[in-house]
Amino acid sequence: MQTFKTKYGDITCYSNESYITKKFKEGLYWDEDTLLQLKKHINPQKNILEIGGHCGTSTIVYSSFLTSGKCYVFEPQKNLYNLLVHNIKQNGLSEKIIPFNKGVFCYTGKGNMNNIDLDGGGGIVEKRYTTEKELQCNFGGITLGIKGEVIDLITIDDMSIDNIGFIHCDAQGSENFLFSSALKTISRDKPVIFYEDNFNNCRYLYDSVKDNYPQFKNESVFDLKSYCMNVLGYRTCIEKFNGGADNLLIP
Repeated sequence: MQTFKTKYGDITCYSNESYITKKFKEGLYWDEDTLLQLKKHINPQKNILEIGGHCGTSTIVYSSFLTSGKCYVFEPQKNLYNLLVHNIKQNGLSEKIIPFNKGVFCYTGKGNMNNIDLDGGGGIVEKRYTTEKELQCNFGGITLGIKGEVIDLITIDDMSIDNIGFIHCDAQGSENFLFSSALKTISRDKPVIFYEDNFNNCRYLYDSVKDNYPQFKNESVFDLKSYCMNVLGYRTCIEKFNGGADNLLIP
């Protein structure tokens, strides 16, 4: 583990984390430019739902944007969740950030993470936490799978979180699936939605989830952009926001 002093607080990361740790070692904050550009789209009095919290780098910045709103953040991997909780506590943010050790998908129940780091170096995830700590791993890039860590899953519509003004979704290929079970929530709150478009930009992540959960064929082709723009009347969609793989839907 390594702790970095930043303008937003203390951030503890795994030392062999592929990307985030490198940025902090360079004196930079992970994805800061994008987060600051998103600030103008965030209502400080409404709640934020973050899907894929990792160790809390985005969450901690988001919490600084809020006045009365709270951040509800979901992280399925137990090791990363524990690190997320640690970062929340060491920065005194337990009143503003509410963490959950769950993944978000198209059903509520049990599931699995992938046992392979597809979005990093292809290593065995469990070993990178234990016997191969000297080797790099993109811990935040692990997809849902069938052979890895057993996790709890929940749908957005089963969360019972109200007054959502902003959704940040970094779900490593599960986006189509999980948003197919969020129609009640999105229709009710019409939040700004910032999400990775892995169906179009990182297809191998999407294909991994689709291949591991073939029983959800209909959910796998749900088109969030079309639903928000054509059904709910959202105003615009900014594709590849700030040059990344994410779309921003604005009501």
